[in-house]
Parts: sequence; C-alpha cells; structure tokens
Amino acid sequence: MSGFVVKKTTLKEQVYDYLKNAIILGEIAPGERLIEEKISETLKVSRSPIREAVRMLEKDGLLDVNTTGGVTVANPTTDDFRNLYEIRVEMESLAAFYAAKRRHPDEVRELKSFIEEMKKEMGNNNFRGLLDVNFKFHELIVCASRNPLLVSMTLQLRGVNSFYRKVILAANPGYAKEALSDHMEIYEAIADQDSEKARELMRQHIEHDYEAFMRVAAEQGGC
Repeated sequence: MSGFVVKKTTLKEQVYDYLKNAIILGEIAPGERLIEEKISETLKVSRSPIREAVRMLEKDGLLDVNTTGGVTVANPTTDDFRNLYEIRVEMESLAAFYAAKRRHPDEVRELKSFIEEMKKEMGNNNFRGLLDVNFKFHELIVCASRNPLLVSMTLQLRGVNSFYRKVILAANPGYAKEALSDHMEIYEAIADQDSEKARELMRQHIEHDYEAFMRVAAEQGGC
C-alpha cells in the first residue's frame, strides 16, 4: 500500500477515503481479505476508526463482512451490475431532470470546470484523477436536484458504481472520450435548463456505461 496523507478532519473519513480509493483502483483486489492489524500499522491509526470506515464501505457495497467478523473486498458479478444499472438509469436521469430545473448559476460554472478538469486528466493519463472528477460531476448533478431523498439514495450507490467504472476504463481507456462527450452534452442541457433533454442524455449516458461494461465482461468471460 502507498503512503497515507492526512487531509480530512476525522480519522474515520481519512481511513474511509484511503481504503475506498485502494479498492476502486485495484490496489486491494476483489475477494482479498482486509486485516485490521495491517491497516492499523500502515496508516498509524487505532482500530476504532478502521472499524467505522469498514461499516461505511460495507454500506457502499465495497466490502463484505461475514458472520464471524471477517472482512473481504466485494467481488461483484455481472448480475450485480445489471441490478445497479436498473436503479441508476431511473434515479440519475430523474436527478438530471430536476437539476436542470433547479440548478444555481454557481453549479453550472462548477460543472463546466469539471468538464475542463476531465480534459486535463485525460491529457495527463491520470486514471485516479479522472475517476475522481467523474464522481464529482455526477454527484453535483444529483445534489443540484434539491431532492434530499433522491440525493441520499443515489449517493449510496457511488462506491459500487466507481468500481465498475474502473473496470470499464482499465479495459478500454478510449471509453473516457465517449464519456466526456456525454458529459459535455449533459452539462449543456442543464445549463440551458432543458430538463427533458437532460433526463434523456443522462439515461443514454448510463446505458453507454452498462453496454461498455457488459462488453468487457463478455470479453473476459464473465465478471
């Protein structure tokens, strides 16, 4: 594991971010067991914030905790992704619809800045940065819907969704250009407050994600 940098206010959040990034980027492999003692030594923290972070990651769908207390990284299947897709395609397209209606000018500017950041990360071949800004783009749209229940339910899926996006980009780096094109069109629809167009474009974008992952799964003989 790489070095640990303290950036946030609580140890729980620091450990959560560290483990989440390690899982999403494949530094901790699907099915691999997490050892509290090893993490404690690596991060120089007590076991309490580790256990809190594990509970958060379990809720995100990134960790499995068995009845004996053992913790392993989730190893999602194509069926899991299909289930995720069926939820995302409805919830995130709905979020885009309301974001176009309710967004603030500051949010439009921030979405545009994320588009520019995506271009920069692609140019630098910064895989980690690209995944991070992609999440921020989608998160901002969901939050701009101004619907707390929709925000809560959608963001609960963020961990597992990031895992699948990592799989797609690792197998097909060129997909980032397709995703960027989708993002630009979604941004423009939200900026123009064209709610129906924003909804349809988001639906198409999530369908593109689904199709891309299923192609990867088929090429790899299942996932």
